[in-house]
Amino acid sequence: LLNCGLRVPPSAGSASGVLPNPVGYNRVYVYLGKKFSWNQWWEGLRAGRSFVSNGPLLRCQANGEWPGHVFTAREGKTLEIKLKASVTTRDPIASLEIIKNGRVERSVPFAEWKKSGTLGSLQFKESGWFLVRAIADNPTTFRFASTAPYYVEIGKNKRRISKASTQFFLDWVRERRDRVKLDNSEQRMEVLNYHLAAERYWMDLLELANAE
Repeated sequence: LLNCGLRVPPSAGSASGVLPNPVGYNRVYVYLGKKFSWNQWWEGLRAGRSFVSNGPLLRCQANGEWPGHVFTAREGKTLEIKLKASVTTRDPIASLEIIKNGRVERSVPFAEWKKSGTLGSLQFKESGWFLVRAIADNPTTFRFASTAPYYVEIGKNKRRISKASTQFFLDWVRERRDRVKLDNSEQRMEVLNYHLAAERYWMDLLELANAE
């Protein structure tokens, strides 16, 4: 979804009572600054100033900014972003990973990070997004933390829209559409209207794709 130019802040829920998770096992933390209020928390979550976790605490800043920030630059300019992190964990962590446009850009060994507190820097010549995550070494479960995405806008293409990622969702919608089997034609069209609307959405977005 992020590769399709959609900006979706992560959230979390324990599903306690449905899954064998204790209350509060999957969590989302939101940066509020000095002011704490209900509205401030929701505004921070909506803006993506957050990280999600079911274990480690992962607090990151990029050029001094919290997750959710949008970095901008003129066409032809290379944007350099320096990353710092603070990690608290009970489980061992082998490395911290920097994800850029959906791929692992770099893995920083935990011991190396611990010496400096920094994760190095990233360079962007085109629009995109990135985040930082930490995966714990826990043999009984998948335990991790991930920041919300940061976004980069360079030049006229404000958002990076991947053709391959958009095509994935278009194909998915069509696959689900073809599974609809109803003998009553009126009921069938009532259900298919939502699939057709989704198909049109992804087709239009595919026309705007500016990256592979």
